[in-house]
Amino acid sequence: MSFLAQQIFWGAVLPAVITAALLVLLWRAWRREGVPSHGGTPIALALGYLFAHWRVIGVPMGFPPVDSNDWLFVTAALLAIWGIIEHFLASKPAQRDVGRLMLAATMSYFALRPLMGNVWQGASGALWIASLAAGWWFWWSLQARLADEQPGFLLPLILSMVAGGGGFILLWSNSSSLSQMSGAVAAVAGVLVPLSLWRRNGVVGAGGVAFLAGMLGFIWIEAIGFVPVPVWRVAAMALASLSPLLMLTPPLRHRSVWIAAALCVVVTAAVLIAVMVPTYRAYMASAGAYGY
Repeated sequence: MSFLAQQIFWGAVLPAVITAALLVLLWRAWRREGVPSHGGTPIALALGYLFAHWRVIGVPMGFPPVDSNDWLFVTAALLAIWGIIEHFLASKPAQRDVGRLMLAATMSYFALRPLMGNVWQGASGALWIASLAAGWWFWWSLQARLADEQPGFLLPLILSMVAGGGGFILLWSNSSSLSQMSGAVAAVAGVLVPLSLWRRNGVVGAGGVAFLAGMLGFIWIEAIGFVPVPVWRVAAMALASLSPLLMLTPPLRHRSVWIAAALCVVVTAAVLIAVMVPTYRAYMASAGAYGY
């Protein structure tokens, strides 16, 4: 088996299988109990991702982690727990918002603090961390709203597309490890798509999407801080992921769900391609300059 095939097998295929097996068990309970979402969904997603992280990067050898990639593992575990909490706080949106903000601020600080006084001088370090944490929290909260309000396959499909396309953008931005972990998020998010088609009235919910939005946002924060990926590329990926907001607009609210979903997919793909093309060209130009 080639190196690329091994990376795909360990970093995407097996994580998706693990997540799918766990979700099928959970979603059978959905069918039996008639509930719109399940508190164990973030655990299933996180276990698939953590398996990929273990096989591709490894696990932290101590705490607190000394490597930025190790914070991805720690954050994934925390997000699994937080997703369960969000599920049971469904009727308390203010507490959800405060919890997300505290988690985003804390993880941003601990992961990015090595850059303070080194890459970011003086007050600029605190400003960068605060700005990135606030952006992560705002984007995550929008995803949570969509997950609560829109049943079906569209939201996990869009997040899987953005994580997968974003993986290429991160790869061409010279971050192989973050690219692979974004691919792992794409794989576990993609599992939700066929299950959502099977259970059409099922709602992933803010608790279910907490792991996906939280993990993807944290990957982007590390990409900006450590690679560094230009902020505009990450902002464009975040914007591409918000295409399901179009479903809430009057022109699409009463349209066929398939027509509206197709439009959202096209918009997301168009934004991703608009970012991928110049990123790839810049990557090839830099490789040519060094004679690769």
